[in-house]
Amino acid sequence: MLGKLTFSQRRVHTVGVGVLLSAVMLWATPAFAQELRHVAEVLKRTSFGTLTFGPVSVSPVCSATTGGPGCKFFTVGGDGIGKIVEGGDDAGSRFTWTDEVTGPVLASTPSGAHDASGAPTGFCRPFFGPEHWVFKDGSTIDLNRQGTQCCAASSCSGGSRVTSPLTVTHLSTIITGGTGSFAGLKGGGERATSVPGAMIEEQVWELPQIPEN
Repeated sequence: MLGKLTFSQRRVHTVGVGVLLSAVMLWATPAFAQELRHVAEVLKRTSFGTLTFGPVSVSPVCSATTGGPGCKFFTVGGDGIGKIVEGGDDAGSRFTWTDEVTGPVLASTPSGAHDASGAPTGFCRPFFGPEHWVFKDGSTIDLNRQGTQCCAASSCSGGSRVTSPLTVTHLSTIITGGTGSFAGLKGGGERATSVPGAMIEEQVWELPQIPEN
């Protein structure tokens, strides 16, 4: 007959069973592969939509459609075309896009440009808004953007202080969603724009996790 197990024997037996169960769980649970991909795109705006202003007021006047001295912010939409120029299997893919931009009417942050007396002659303003990409196969990518638009000339004191004659825009993007072949996509990037010129962006995509064999 077998005698009773000693404390040491019971402990070894318990540890052995635990190791075996852990090994079984690791074997049964699929490992997930995370792929990070560098992607570069070129975007070109083809049109602007309707420009609106706010907050609407009587004195000082601010009309939602024509503006006025009482307006503090503007919102404008638009659309364009784009192409992924670097990005693995997606390189060469073309898409159309729509966006919306909101920002202060008057740029109030000095850009660093100044006259001989030290008075600022160049200004910047912040802006933000969503963007929506649509590819030929119907897949989509949604992004949020936030950045700064600055006068790029030696003097931009007229109008909104950034629209004439040259501007430079830097913004950050974050991917908020995707459908079709981009379902579950995450990531973001940095975009630079010069006017006149095209928008160039570099992003890092975090592709959806897929089980490894």
